[in-house]
Amino acid sequence: MDSKVNPFDMFNTFLFDGDGVIYEENGPLPGGIEFIKLLQKREKKVYLLTNNSTKTREEFKEKFSLFGLDLPVESILSSAYLTAHYLSKEKPSARVYVIGEEGLKKEFVNFGVDIVNREEETNEEEIFSLNMDNIDYVVTGMDRRLNYVKISRAVNILMSYKETKFIATNADFTFPTVHGLIPGGGAMIRILEELSGRKVETIIGKPNSEMFEIAMELSQTSKEQMIMFGDRLETDILGAKLAGIKTCLVLSGVTSMKDLGGLKDENSPDLIMNNLQDAYDYYLNSNLES
Repeated sequence: MDSKVNPFDMFNTFLFDGDGVIYEENGPLPGGIEFIKLLQKREKKVYLLTNNSTKTREEFKEKFSLFGLDLPVESILSSAYLTAHYLSKEKPSARVYVIGEEGLKKEFVNFGVDIVNREEETNEEEIFSLNMDNIDYVVTGMDRRLNYVKISRAVNILMSYKETKFIATNADFTFPTVHGLIPGGGAMIRILEELSGRKVETIIGKPNSEMFEIAMELSQTSKEQMIMFGDRLETDILGAKLAGIKTCLVLSGVTSMKDLGGLKDENSPDLIMNNLQDAYDYYLNSNLES
């Protein structure tokens, strides 16, 4: 790329994945906060598009505040929020069994969704002490307190009540931490699929187009004026490409250069950078030189 030509000036709206791109657990990754602040200073529109279902939008906003960044709640699109929105539209009176963390349940409560297992479940409970009749959906997200009782109840519902729908917030099989990868929401799906013989029917998060479509609607931006920064080829990059949005793969999360070896051209990201520090440096320096 010619350093005198800023590849980012053509874009009005910048979309970011969170984990592995802007931050890793409770710490920012190199350049992430600085790059977003620079974009805001340039009056660019910034949105978080995250498959992470463990937090509410308000909690993500608080997380960014701790990093010294002000990101409005309206600019945060999470799989938990979108799943709650989806259920409230499809069946406002739905009764739902949830495998997921408190953030997902709070988003459901915000939309008036009836959660049959609102309180945290433990292995000391009797499995069938919960009334599992007339449940409309089993919803899965990442759950770091997954246990035998939760698995047993979800599997029993899916096997016993074929009319109960099986949906998921996201299919990210792994989740990046400072110590390495751990099982993500996709692992919860696989466990229930294998044990129940059912297949998940709907996955709300990326690469589903809904996040990208809502970002276009909220920003009033055409797809040609957008770029997506992500660390996952199968969700961030694929989802954006399917939506006709330019992409930048960062190697600070789950994808490494070795993963790009057999990639077909049509699935390749438009740009590849080590991290958002590279994006920040390139954007700043090319602006200074131009």
